Amino acid sequence: MAIFDNAANNKKAPLGVTLIRKGLIKDLDIDKAIEYQRLHKGVKLGEVFHILQLCDDQDLINTIGEVIGFKAVQLDPSTFRFNFTQYISMDIVKQHKVIPFEINENRIKVAFADPTDKDVQKMIRLILLSKGLSMESYVTFESYIDTIVKSIENKIEDEKALDSYGKDTSQLIDNIIRSAMAKRTSDIHIEPMEDVVRVRYRIDGELLVVANIEKSKQAQIIGRLKSISNMHQEVQLSQDGRILLYPDYNIRVSSQMNVHGEKFVLRLMKKEAHFSGLQELGYPDEETVMDKCFNKRNCIAVIAAPTGEGKTTTLYSALALLNKPEVNITTVEDPVEIRIPGLNQVEVNKRVSFADSLRTILRQDPDIILLRRDS
Repeated sequence: MAIFDNAANNKKAPLGVTLIRKGLIKDLDIDKAIEYQRLHKGVKLGEVFHILQLCDDQDLINTIGEVIGFKAVQLDPSTFRFNFTQYISMDIVKQHKVIPFEINENRIKVAFADPTDKDVQKMIRLILLSKGLSMESYVTFESYIDTIVKSIENKIEDEKALDSYGKDTSQLIDNIIRSAMAKRTSDIHIEPMEDVVRVRYRIDGELLVVANIEKSKQAQIIGRLKSISNMHQEVQLSQDGRILLYPDYNIRVSSQMNVHGEKFVLRLMKKEAHFSGLQELGYPDEETVMDKCFNKRNCIAVIAAPTGEGKTTTLYSALALLNKPEVNITTVEDPVEIRIPGLNQVEVNKRVSFADSLRTILRQDPDIILLRRDS
């Protein structure tokens, strides 16, 4: 945020005072924000409250709008799909922190990090007037605009990179996989659509479209994926395989027939993964709370969440906390994708079921048992 210290309207209370009066923050939060500003020059107070999560984002942006006299909008970078570049160039968006986000007939809504900057307002208004559009101004967080811009630029780079390997299917697939690894992708979706083959990455739980490959390459792409995954080449309703070409990764591959062809999902798991401490994942930095959740005798802890939300990371971070020479830890997994020194890891297969493994483990003097099925 580029403002919000009462410069825009002296008749109104400053942002911090207004937030305190509304009961949205406390005096101590002001001190935290000022300390952050001292260490990060140029970041204004409203943006600091947002970065430090000292206040609910919706309440914060609405209050900012009240203080400076503009409507407020909370843009969601993960769902933002508006093609703003046909109205304002990417360079202007990046330089002036401004982004169109909705259009209705000849009226376009534009979000500004600093809508009180009259020169920027005038410039954007004239650009849009030249396209026959009248502008309605809003205020939003600068970080929202930056995140949206970065996401679009990454998508453009991905498409250019994939296009550069368009003549060689082997290189195309390799580039898709290596690009996903570089972006810490958990899953790659390669999906036949009616007119294209869509490639999506799941990053931090969100699926992002990174490329649309021409439909004529579909047969070659499917053939190459089956070849490196050790799958049958003939069309089947579903298959499972593994890619073993990358020394640092286990890649599990699943195929399923849909109305436009065979869809593939590649699950990427590092063989030697570094698991963060539980506190780094957002769990309380309180030993008693952690012991109650993960280090309590005669109890069961259940970790459940949607795909890509960090179940495996949480489980293995907990095991890293508990893994000691004096503790007997056995895991039963479907499949074992990461091997960790000090653990007894059992993989479920056609001959070994969860029930069979558990029956045996209970005779093996266990202290901790982990059951993990990645479905």
